[in-house]
Amino acid sequence: MFKYIMTLCFLLLPAYVHAAPTAADCDFNNSGKVDFADFVAFSQGYGTTQTQFDLNGDGAVNFRDFVIFAQFYGQTVTTPPPTTDAPVGIQVGMQAPDFTLRTLTGESFNLYEQRGKPVFLNFWGTWCGPCVVEMPDIQKLQNTMSDSIQIVGIGVRDTRIQEIRFITRYGYTWTFVLDSAGEASNTYEVSSYPTSLFLDAKGVIVRVLRGSRNYETFLEATRQAINN
Repeated sequence: MFKYIMTLCFLLLPAYVHAAPTAADCDFNNSGKVDFADFVAFSQGYGTTQTQFDLNGDGAVNFRDFVIFAQFYGQTVTTPPPTTDAPVGIQVGMQAPDFTLRTLTGESFNLYEQRGKPVFLNFWGTWCGPCVVEMPDIQKLQNTMSDSIQIVGIGVRDTRIQEIRFITRYGYTWTFVLDSAGEASNTYEVSSYPTSLFLDAKGVIVRVLRGSRNYETFLEATRQAINN
């Protein structure tokens, strides 16, 4: 109720020509949420001319700024995904082509929606011996680096049941999507299996690996994607 009263008061106050504040402007401690710690920080700046707390840009931290702050109290700060001007393509330095496939549980998976976090794309199949050989090393990477990179296994020429049985048997836990129609594999011109691509947080390809690899190589490529 307090929040809505403050919002009403704000609408009745004179307007100033100033860029519209956002929740990010009120997240003074950069915690990702406008919370009590931000209220304490704002209270300490109240009555001063500190630009950090001058939300309406009138040159002073006053009641009008408090009303703005109250509107965003409790909100989570949403960070827009990073963007790139790199052309779309399948070579290193290019923006990886987008695709939408279904996970083994039927959920939609869109590559561009993963922006903001590096991605490891692994084209594989249960019928592919070298693919099967490297999977324990991918699981090791999943165990150690899942907070830093999104691993996506793109199953080719397999049925959903085949992949579920295989993954359940060996206990693999990264994300798996099914490319039964060859949509993604054709787009990426995959001709040998396994093929792995590492993308940075902007979706730019930083490393392409063909053939079975080990944990150390995957870890090196992951760090390259993180630091790019």
